[in-house]
Amino acid sequence: MKHVRGGRLKVLEKSQVYAVHMATLEVLEHVGVNVKSVKGLKLLDEAGADVDFKRQIARIPSHLVEEALSKTPKRFTFFARRPEYHVKMEGERVHFSLGGLPTNIIDLDGKRRPALMKDAENVVRLMDALENVSLVDGGVYPTDIPDQVNHAYQFLARVENMEKTGVSCLVQGVTVARDLLALASIVQGGIEELKRRPFIYGHVNPVSPLTHDKLQTEGFLEFAKHGLPLGFSPEVQGGATGPATLAGILVQQNAEILSGITMAQLAAESRRRSPVIYGTVSSIFDMKTGVYVLGTAECGLINVASAQIARYYGLPTRGTAGVTDSKTLDAQLYEAGVTLLMAALGGINFILNAAGAMEPGVMALSYAKMVIDNDLIGMVTRILEGIEVTDETLAVDVIGKVGPGGYFLTQKHTREFFRKEFYFPALSDRTSYESWMKRGGKELGQVALERARQLLKEHQPQPLEKEVRLELRRMVKKIERRELKGGRP
Repeated sequence: MKHVRGGRLKVLEKSQVYAVHMATLEVLEHVGVNVKSVKGLKLLDEAGADVDFKRQIARIPSHLVEEALSKTPKRFTFFARRPEYHVKMEGERVHFSLGGLPTNIIDLDGKRRPALMKDAENVVRLMDALENVSLVDGGVYPTDIPDQVNHAYQFLARVENMEKTGVSCLVQGVTVARDLLALASIVQGGIEELKRRPFIYGHVNPVSPLTHDKLQTEGFLEFAKHGLPLGFSPEVQGGATGPATLAGILVQQNAEILSGITMAQLAAESRRRSPVIYGTVSSIFDMKTGVYVLGTAECGLINVASAQIARYYGLPTRGTAGVTDSKTLDAQLYEAGVTLLMAALGGINFILNAAGAMEPGVMALSYAKMVIDNDLIGMVTRILEGIEVTDETLAVDVIGKVGPGGYFLTQKHTREFFRKEFYFPALSDRTSYESWMKRGGKELGQVALERARQLLKEHQPQPLEKEVRLELRRMVKKIERRELKGGRP
């Protein structure tokens, strides 16, 4: 995988980042957060926060927040089965991910329907085949699997159909968290090896405004006990579940993230602290339609600003970009390009929804758009690579050799450099109109569907070891029997 860096685009001055930080500390200390978990409240109370157990409100003094941040690791690695697929979460490195868990799929025939378990498997396998996508965070939510065991079957779909890494675990309660840790430990050869070489992280969406619900809190505390990576990604809807001002959104989401980090580090063992991904899924509530939308300029600005704030704390980042609010593969796809380029230039480490995400609130995932987005990611990656300036690339010798009125196609310099310098999208048609018509005059969506079918036919990731596969499936069946017969303890 290519390793590229962003961070060239900034929308906040240093003084403005500091102003967001100070406003956040004021909110945490004087307004507080609603923590619906007694475990979380007790951790904060014992550490010295002002906790009202009856109202479930915790006001957190700044020194607790600063101490938690100081204990949070500043970088970590997602480990894959093959070393070339390892992903370093640090600095301004940029990586692109599948994302979301919509219940709808726009399938290989271009039809919108409920997502099934087979789609969950195919989407991950297609992602594994796309050379510009580094991480798998999400996919689809299979509607033919009971809700109680969906977490286990989703996990199985991911690890059996990819060699890449970055598996998100939506930690809805202690039992689900323990299930996912047990399954991941089977893959990695035990809990200690999982701690040493994590390929998963506990994903948390705080409930805006300023609320940590019971299940997610107790789930992420379970991950924190083992020092495994966590990601806090508020989904503030500007004007609805958060302020209408972008600066206010930044303050509120920052308070939600920092309060989560504080609880996580209070729960962690001193010898192994959880790395934390500073995330955002925040955007605006469209006042015309009454819908939460992500293919917006405001979402792009929030991504860039969030990357700056995260770097102020030294934390890796996760943003949301590449989404279109369109319902079909039409010209509205420009939304995906704008937000994706902004997030990458801003230096978001982990760009969620970079492949396949469609409709307001990511209510559907498209096979065709995954393939289109792979080309888009390739173009963005080429932009991040910038322009190399050396004696060879300045090309003074070859310009002199060709001279005025000459031609460069036959030059050795051209043969050596055009593949390095030029990006060639797999899908874009750059032929003349007449040539395009002779080959059927196919539109991009049709070409993308054909490419998706071809990749799914051809790509088979290296399977897990037989014993690991069997043990995983035994564990999933055990979880299923427990959930469907007696329920969780």
